[in-house]
Amino acid sequence: MRDVIGWPAAETASLLDTSVAAANSALQRARTTMQEHLPARRTEWSAGKPSDAERVLLDRFIDAHERNDAAAAVAIASQDLRISMPPDMMVFDGLDVIAPFLERAFAAETRDGDWRLVPTWANRMPTAASYLRRPGDSEFRAFKFDVLRIEDGAIAEITTFGAGLFSAFGLPPSL
Repeated sequence: MRDVIGWPAAETASLLDTSVAAANSALQRARTTMQEHLPARRTEWSAGKPSDAERVLLDRFIDAHERNDAAAAVAIASQDLRISMPPDMMVFDGLDVIAPFLERAFAAETRDGDWRLVPTWANRMPTAASYLRRPGDSEFRAFKFDVLRIEDGAIAEITTFGAGLFSAFGLPPSL
């Protein structure tokens, strides 16, 4: 919670029902373990606040998804875009694989419903909290988080997480 959401040690310790010292120790061990398993490129990720360019790209990502516009979504992605969905082992690499998937997902006859996305930040990276209104439903319900890694002015990677953390981000379960 500390690295992903930016919570203070005391709040993280309270959530985990442990001491601040134990939470800090666990964080240090987790960081070491993650460094051993992450690809080398991830060490280059920004540790600062999101830039204006990242915010604009997040806005464009949200707009493309709310309009179900696959072409607009592809236009802001790098050619070697990667999408992963932990803890599932699903990984999609490259626009040649991902673009047809987006076209089917956004097509009126095959899409799951209507989307509303809320901008937020996770691990200091632009993130879209997605709400889905399925056909026949009157509410948009929490569905997923898309954490975006931006590289050279394009979305280079999207890591998708389930809706379980919406409350931790202070987001409602439905709109």
